[in-house]
Amino acid sequence: MSRTILGAPRKHPTKNAQCVKIGNVLYTSGVPFNWDTGEIVGKGSIQEQTKQTMENIKTTLEACGSSMENIDKCTVYTISIDYVSGLNEIYYSYFPPDSTPARACIIAGLAHPDLLLEIEVIAHVEE
Repeated sequence: MSRTILGAPRKHPTKNAQCVKIGNVLYTSGVPFNWDTGEIVGKGSIQEQTKQTMENIKTTLEACGSSMENIDKCTVYTISIDYVSGLNEIYYSYFPPDSTPARACIIAGLAHPDLLLEIEVIAHVEE
């Protein structure tokens, strides 16, 4: 099975792959960066960071031929249990109530002190 690196255009790319496709499965992750400026969006605001992250994931999936409706599993990393309710408020607005993906939420340290969350996604492309 072939492995392909995909992603949406952005002015400030990182060294990490935006999306990896193996067969019809997509592996992607999202952080609250503005792809035009390279800056973290919403420093100190879990709602703003969640929204930017979900928008980045949506853009990435669409660029890879998929959509939010095709997300099968999310792993959410946040730095504090105190952020989970604000995160959930935005996160669940991206999915129909009867069609949310499987999810794990992990409290962990992240790679940059201004990051409050990261979201890892496994999705599929319709065949």
